[in-house]
Amino acid sequence: MRFPSSWWLAVGLVALAGCASSTHQVAPTSQVTVSMPASQLPGPRYAWVPMPARLAAESDPRVLDPQFRQRLQAALDSALQAKGYQAAGSTSQADFLVAFRVGVRDGEQTLLRNEGVGSAPTPQATVECTADGCSQMVVPGGDGAPVMDLTRARYVEGGLQVEVIEPKTIRVVWRALNRGTVSRNDGTQARLDGIARETLAQLPPASR
Repeated sequence: MRFPSSWWLAVGLVALAGCASSTHQVAPTSQVTVSMPASQLPGPRYAWVPMPARLAAESDPRVLDPQFRQRLQAALDSALQAKGYQAAGSTSQADFLVAFRVGVRDGEQTLLRNEGVGSAPTPQATVECTADGCSQMVVPGGDGAPVMDLTRARYVEGGLQVEVIEPKTIRVVWRALNRGTVSRNDGTQARLDGIARETLAQLPPASR
């Protein structure tokens, strides 16, 4: 099955059957973690090398689409070149190698609504009931019995990991992971460019 190039965000919501519920959209979020920082890279020239998939999320058809991967790599090229790096003609001419992993997985989150503090659902694990009654997170069901006011949100979580490798030792000298929920707009080239810049923001610029 082939996915369109705008796959990078399909967020759907479904109510939890048997409970009072409402739909809630999980807002796209992202967080970049640099697990291996560097103050300087081996030189200004780079070349791409493939990175084999290790996790099930990396084998999802939505990220195996060749057109999507080409567009994502082009976005990373633009971010690298904005920092002063240049694409080498071959791996033998490169000062360092670059590889990326990209994956996507479907997730689900159950939330309790708290109408007393606003219309947005809030994550809660328990509901407190006293002699004066239960909190606003419990509402009457169809038969009048109290039920939890729940909503179930289905979302897509994406992850992009970029590694910089020193060619002679095959040692990773810089690594960043950008992960979070994604949305339909993330499939545009402008958004992919933004994701690439965000992921490589802490990469040191090329030495002058």
